[in-house]
Amino acid sequence: MITNLQVYPINSKEFLDLVIQAGNADGRHPLYPTHAIIKDEEIVGAFCTFSPTVYWWMHSTKITNRDSVTIFQSLDTLMNQENHDSYVIPCHPTSSYYKTLTSRIGDGLQEYKGDGDDDWTLFIRK
Repeated sequence: MITNLQVYPINSKEFLDLVIQAGNADGRHPLYPTHAIIKDEEIVGAFCTFSPTVYWWMHSTKITNRDSVTIFQSLDTLMNQENHDSYVIPCHPTSSYYKTLTSRIGDGLQEYKGDGDDDWTLFIRK
């Protein structure tokens, strides 16, 4: 099948910037794109084949708010050791730690807003 779609790895800062700009111009904000989708010589999409995402669990009654601060600092140190200065932390609004994360927006965390009333919030550590 012949197609006018091509997928290219993003292998330079300049190409990454073009992909981010194309997404932003469409009202989207690509997260950690590793590959660009080209149609008719125009960037029309991207996807990530590797995402520095932290999946986590903390006991709902045995961890205090103060404990969670230490735990998140440890997480940040571990991610920095793996050379991830930016990463995703998903959290459901019903989590007892949701308020802790939302209180850190602007202080190292950014909230990633989806297109609607999403069940989960993604927090981006920058």
